[in-house]
Amino acid sequence: MTATADFDPEFAELIDTIGPRRAQALADAGDAVAADIRADADMLDTAPVDGQQLRVLHTLPPTTFGQSRFWRYQLAECATRLAEDARRWGAPVPRCTGEEMVLHLILHRAAAADTGLPLPDALEWPDDPDDPDTWGDLTEYLFQDEDVLTLYDMPAEAIADIVGGVNLTPTEWFTEFTTPFPVPGRP
Repeated sequence: MTATADFDPEFAELIDTIGPRRAQALADAGDAVAADIRADADMLDTAPVDGQQLRVLHTLPPTTFGQSRFWRYQLAECATRLAEDARRWGAPVPRCTGEEMVLHLILHRAAAADTGLPLPDALEWPDDPDDPDTWGDLTEYLFQDEDVLTLYDMPAEAIADIVGGVNLTPTEWFTEFTTPFPVPGRP
C-alpha cells in the first residue's frame, strides 16, 4: 500500500479513517459479493430475477431484475474493483453507480462479519466517534450521496425523472462520474 502522504489530503484522511482492519474486511467482503453476483448470474443465465434462490441479485432494486448476464458480470466486476482498491490503497471509492450499489452491499457484509452484529445494528453510529470497532461512520464517508438507494422506492419509469440523479438507469450504471477528490488511477 502506498503511503497516505502520496495522496490528496481528503483521500488520505479517508484511508486513515477506514484503517487497515476495516480496509481488509471491505476487501474480503468485496471479493465475496463479486463471487456471489457471478454465481447468481451463472444460475440465471439470461432469465430475469424472479423468486429464485439467489445470493445477491434479488437484493438489488427491481429495475435491475431483467438485466443481461453481461450486465450482471459488469456489476460483479464493480465489487472486484472496490475490493482491489481497499487492498491497494486502503479505501474503496466508487466511481460509478454500479460501484456505489455494490459498495452498500460490501459495507453491510463487512460490518456484520466484523462486528458479529445483525444489520442494521452493525452500521449504527458509534457512541464514541474514535471507536475503531464500529462501522456507521463509513456510511457517511464512502458515499457522495444516497441517490442509488432511491431506486428501491420508485418505479422504473420514474428513474429518468430524478432531478440531479446521475447514471441511475441500469444501462448507465457503469459510466464513471467524478469523485469528490482526486483518486489514483486504477491499473
